[in-house]
Amino acid sequence: MKFVIIQSAEAYHHELEQIFRDIKINSYSELPVDGFMESADGNSDISNWFGSSKNPYRYFISFTFLDEEKADELLARVKAFNEETEGVSPLSAFISAIEKFV
Repeated sequence: MKFVIIQSAEAYHHELEQIFRDIKINSYSELPVDGFMESADGNSDISNWFGSSKNPYRYFISFTFLDEEKADELLARVKAFNEETEGVSPLSAFISAIEKFV
């Protein structure tokens, strides 16, 4: 079992939901998040994800538990979306193994 976390800009939230529907991910959770950065100068790797303290950047964190094959399929779809999209804030996805659970 894998724990998959996806960070999406508010502007791409509907596209992420469509990816979930397309590959039949029917169970996931998400949280709206306001990102802040003390100095959003546009020069760091994460500056496009976080707004300044005066203008927070609105995005979503979505997460789900999937078998390895489905998790890999999801990351492949996220990668394809990012390659086809010209925006400055693509989707970011992470897979973490679940070692133990109760």
